[in-house]
Amino acid sequence: MPRKQQFSNKQKKLQLQEKKKRKQNAPNKFDFEVDEDSEKPAENDGDEERRLNAQPVGSAHDRVNKYSLVFGGETKEEIHRNTQLSKEPLPSADEKLLESAMEEFMMDSVELGMPKRGNWNYAMAKDKLEKAEQKLFKEWTEKLDQYYRELGRVSYYERNLETWRQLWRTLERSDIALFVCDIRYPTLHFSHAVYKYITEDLGKPVILVLNKVDMVHPTVSVSWKLYFEQTYPDLRVVLFSAFPQQQKLEENTGRGLLKKQPVQRAGWAYGAQSLIQLAKCHYEDRSEKVKSQGTEGEVLSDSKQVMGSGEGDEEEEGDFVTIGLIGQPNAGKSSLINGLLEDKKVSVSKTPGHTKHFQTIFFSPDIRLCDCPGLVFPNSAPKQLQIASGMYPVAQVREPYSVVRYIAERLDLVQYLRIQHPDDDSGDNPPWTAWYICFAWAEKHGLLTARTGRPDVYRGANSILRLVVTGRLCFRLLPPNFQPDTLVGSYQDILQELLSFASKKEDDEESDEVSDESESEEEFDTNPEKVGCRNMFDLLQGSDD
Repeated sequence: MPRKQQFSNKQKKLQLQEKKKRKQNAPNKFDFEVDEDSEKPAENDGDEERRLNAQPVGSAHDRVNKYSLVFGGETKEEIHRNTQLSKEPLPSADEKLLESAMEEFMMDSVELGMPKRGNWNYAMAKDKLEKAEQKLFKEWTEKLDQYYRELGRVSYYERNLETWRQLWRTLERSDIALFVCDIRYPTLHFSHAVYKYITEDLGKPVILVLNKVDMVHPTVSVSWKLYFEQTYPDLRVVLFSAFPQQQKLEENTGRGLLKKQPVQRAGWAYGAQSLIQLAKCHYEDRSEKVKSQGTEGEVLSDSKQVMGSGEGDEEEEGDFVTIGLIGQPNAGKSSLINGLLEDKKVSVSKTPGHTKHFQTIFFSPDIRLCDCPGLVFPNSAPKQLQIASGMYPVAQVREPYSVVRYIAERLDLVQYLRIQHPDDDSGDNPPWTAWYICFAWAEKHGLLTARTGRPDVYRGANSILRLVVTGRLCFRLLPPNFQPDTLVGSYQDILQELLSFASKKEDDEESDEVSDESESEEEFDTNPEKVGCRNMFDLLQGSDD
């Protein structure tokens, strides 16, 4: 055996230096550079797409990153412009800006709202089918990018073909589609183009599930139900909550934060029975219609389809109803399944894009649930609202200050967060900016930079966004011309049902970690029109006091 050649420490040092130099010169998605404004890591500019939650493996096209979220990236000029805008004085908060209609975020053309799969059959080879899908998808993204250039504003949308393939498979094998939307942002989460594709092209019924109703006031939930049933007469809307006992408000003026408590499942979910009954009725009506026409239907089933990896094709069609769950990331699709089953059967996470591949689970012998990964459907909404709604991972937001400004223009963050202006000692009553709000919040909670020990503005902005995404700071959209007093008839009955549902809530145990606002002993205002951070249990708490 030949003797090993001696290798000195000096040679080892030179070897490491050369290796480091090669890494610096080589293009890598996971290299970072320091941004002068935020003093935080920012990805190298120049990439047209950003692959989120990607693992640092050899290639972005490896199997581990196959189903990761892919969005368009921001340029350095855009980041710099938004950062400078965050230092401009804020106007007075106007909650009228929270009112939103479907037309506000709707695309001009239905074809731009969703890529269609194109014609196919079982005789097609796998490679030929994938190439045809890739060609159509590339043409669709080019048209969509051209539309955004003409609009002068770019919104996030899913650019990963593999994720769209999961949606196609889910819809084709489903008998009924549940469109799950966060009750806080229903007009942003609901896609008109996808609704038209399911009802007109596939000929299948759609049920809109307004999830997380425990995070808003009951009048807001019922008003959204009224709005969607008036806008889409054939659409049935169900109010749902998988965690009806999870959260509790601070007993103060109503301008504060929720307590931070561990997730606890109540053992039952609000709206579960109504949802299953409505799905069965839809399926029976559709079956009767098919029988009366004397046809077996023209909708292709996807259970034997060959696509991509070919996973999930082992299940055979049986005598049961398949209910597909679709929606945006972080809308609560997997949590809805766990709420229906009253147990944790599928994995959930606060991070958007946690579900990578569609998964099926039987609710009963005659009902099968199919959970689809979340997709960001194209719309004309601003990026700031998309980030605030939880579609985009907060930890990977390169410039969070414009999002804080967007929220501060609609909610009085200074009063909610109870912060003091950094220059308040001067006595000149200086104006507030989004930058100052993040600075004051970081100073209040001791978020300091490592080298200089100054308040970390980036971490302060990141912390505020997490409060919004998790629901501790209730930022939500409202229906157009929101007037709770106009609810009459059956909608008033639903409102009373929600209030009676709130009476089932038991007193939560005091959490070890509570908001600083819990020191205040003032009673909060019970007027739902004046409430900015309120859930469905507030009226119960107000009556107990």
